[in-house]
Amino acid sequence: MQLLDKLLNEWARPWAVIWFSCGVIALSAGFWLSTERSTFDVIMLMVAIIGLVCVLALAFRKNKAGNGLGMVANLGESMVQGRSGATGLMLAPLFYFLTHLYALFDWRRNQDANGDMQPRQAGLSVWLITGVFIAIGLAIFPWLNAQLQQYSFIGADTDTALSLLGLDISWYQINVLAFVLGVTAQTTMILRYSMSWLLWIIVNFVWLAVNLANNNVIFAIQTMVYQVNAFLALYGWWQSQTCDEAKDA
Repeated sequence: MQLLDKLLNEWARPWAVIWFSCGVIALSAGFWLSTERSTFDVIMLMVAIIGLVCVLALAFRKNKAGNGLGMVANLGESMVQGRSGATGLMLAPLFYFLTHLYALFDWRRNQDANGDMQPRQAGLSVWLITGVFIAIGLAIFPWLNAQLQQYSFIGADTDTALSLLGLDISWYQINVLAFVLGVTAQTTMILRYSMSWLLWIIVNFVWLAVNLANNNVIFAIQTMVYQVNAFLALYGWWQSQTCDEAKDA
């Protein structure tokens, strides 16, 4: 725990540089080895790098850098998906854009003496609502997916992504799980709940398993970079929340 405390305080700047550098190296390697390095590919790389800065700033509870750059990254992701013909995949970045816009104002009203956002604890009711939201999302997503396929927004994909405990899990099922959990994690994070990073950790584990199963080494490394940030963010938000509760007691 002392190491995490140092990374969040006196070692925060060098840690941010090291983490960001590792992320850029992973993204750049993927860009160089798996793309034609066209103008469109360069734009995708720049959007991904902006996303790195965004999630790092969110982990350290920085409002303008986290949510402001988040909006920029979301617009870029939405344009990239639309440009590549994945109309259905434009929806998630647009949703995230609206949540970051909301957070720009909400986080500003809930700052500590250092200007950092003050996270809050999720009670039993929040956990229950979150669980119900995930259950409803997983239940209605097949219908939504069918509608998107009917209007040619997305294609059908039943290819197996990985086999686990004798079960074949398709790319479709993986995307459903990651999308629903991702939207839930984003919503709870914007609402300043520390438990949101637990959901991000689960989402990252889902994609890490898929990347490793398909020998996507670069994307596996990128996911691990995000995962390290998620664990640090979970501890940092939880610690800040605990300190604020102690001061109010």
